[in-house]
Amino acid sequence: MRMTFISNNWADAHQQTRLKALTQSGFQIDCLAVFRNYYPVKTDIIPKWIGKVDHASYAKRPKTYFSLLFQLIKNLKSNQIAYVYGFDLALVVVLFKVFSLRNVFIIYEVPDIREVFFSSGIWGKSIRFFEKLAIPRINLLVATSPEFITEYFIKFRKIKLQDFRIIENKVHYDQLPGKFERQTSIVSPKIKIGYFGVLRCRASLDCLILLASENQFEIILQGIFMAATSDFEKRIQDLENIQYLGSYHVPDDLSKIYNNVDIVWAAYPFSNNNVGNHLWARTNRYYESLFFHKPLILQKNSADAKQAKMLENVAIEIDLANIKQAASRLSSVLTPNFLLTARRSLLKVPEHHYLITTEYKNLVMCLQQNKLSPEGSGIM
Repeated sequence: MRMTFISNNWADAHQQTRLKALTQSGFQIDCLAVFRNYYPVKTDIIPKWIGKVDHASYAKRPKTYFSLLFQLIKNLKSNQIAYVYGFDLALVVVLFKVFSLRNVFIIYEVPDIREVFFSSGIWGKSIRFFEKLAIPRINLLVATSPEFITEYFIKFRKIKLQDFRIIENKVHYDQLPGKFERQTSIVSPKIKIGYFGVLRCRASLDCLILLASENQFEIILQGIFMAATSDFEKRIQDLENIQYLGSYHVPDDLSKIYNNVDIVWAAYPFSNNNVGNHLWARTNRYYESLFFHKPLILQKNSADAKQAKMLENVAIEIDLANIKQAASRLSSVLTPNFLLTARRSLLKVPEHHYLITTEYKNLVMCLQQNKLSPEGSGIM
């Protein structure tokens, strides 16, 4: 099956993981991609560049949209698949399909639902208007969290979906490097807390700085700071018990960074809002922590926290609505005895909770069963 993979962030580790898995599943893939200043990316695939954008700068993107449209007109034929990230790019693909009359099968993946979709301003209202028009015209919606479907699209937005699949952010075992380890022993007298990935949560960083000052914990930060948290890189330079180790490669460095800590900070960026991505998203750190048998620190009432409760004794819940209380709770609860109990529980967690199993086979079967034209030419 021929597929055009449209990335709104070529350096995003999640999208690279998905692309590699789709390639291994037998799809013949051409790539169109947007460049952003993000993680360094390791891949042998060279995409056709359709633009360079900054995070959340939607007003500056028309050139990218016209570039994408040109590539679609030139290369995307009837009975082919378009797998797209980013609602703005998905909207361009939908418009192309409608006006070109080409029978394209559109797959739109939702790894996160950005705050702009909940905004009460004119920009938020405009996006929701176009979302209401576009989503029903998308053939298959792929979501990384079941709550994106049930809570957002169905309950909150009341949008009709043609079809959907859930492919969670679980570990792709076949993409891990040949040599990796899972160590569970405490490596220092102080408990090491690791916060990895996109370091975008100010509340989390403030709480971790408080914990570092108490001298019973060592904080390990690794990943990249976003614009909203860039000041923290300077703030932590001279602080004791806190290290920033820079960016890393996924999946190559996962074993090293997870084995360097005793517990993982997996709380999603905090928000006081009653609805939103912070309540429904499932983080990479959640699944990676389970895989490497590391206990977790999770935000109360998040999707990850609710799931962790079912596994019993693998996580500590905190509420970042009050940073001092959250730090105080961790100071009292996060002990060597807790770590020992949690590790025993983690060893009993069935692998299907954190490893990809049949998700891609199911996706291929779904696409094989969906014919793209009345004549039955299909997508094969």
